Amino acid sequence: MKINKDLMDAIMMLAAIILVLITSSDFENMTIKYILMGGLTVVALVSIVFRVIGSKQNEHNSESFH
Repeated sequence: MKINKDLMDAIMMLAAIILVLITSSDFENMTIKYILMGGLTVVALVSIVFRVIGSKQNEHNSESFH
């Protein structure tokens, strides 16, 4: 499975931006805020992992062509 690095970068940046916006916003229900923050943190971490896997795949593919 080929992982698109640009897509992972975009998802990671979007999750980080939304996470900052949620963190700085006031919520009436703090439980919802913490759930959203936890979910977005997981999305950001997963996109970082996929980004690293994608870059390793690119290195492996570029070495096999030489």
